[in-house]
Amino acid sequence: MVRKIMRKQQGITFMGLVFVLVVLAFTGLVGLKLFPFYMTSFKIDKAMTAVVEDANMRDQTAKKITASIVKRLDIDSVTRIYHRNINEYVTVKNDNGQITIDVFYDEETPLFGNIFLRVEFDKHFEN
Repeated sequence: MVRKIMRKQQGITFMGLVFVLVVLAFTGLVGLKLFPFYMTSFKIDKAMTAVVEDANMRDQTAKKITASIVKRLDIDSVTRIYHRNINEYVTVKNDNGQITIDVFYDEETPLFGNIFLRVEFDKHFEN
């Protein structure tokens, strides 16, 4: 009985192996394309959280808070948001020490051919 079962179990077929490898390659390609976007997102999160949690920022104007954000993003080498386009992507409000920062931006990269990957980031920070 055991010998009959052993004869029937021969392993994966060539087409099955090719399918598994194609799925793994596609997943790896998508992961490698998206990794830089999410690393930038984590850096932006870190900078915004640091500004919101900084007690010295509570009595500052929105313009000074924005300048602090730009400095922190520059230190972390974030090239997506910088001093010339920060007003396009970031909204800063300071209502009597209640700091609110909204960030909205999108990233796009070609996957292959005319197929693109697009990621939108919509973040909200407040103290």
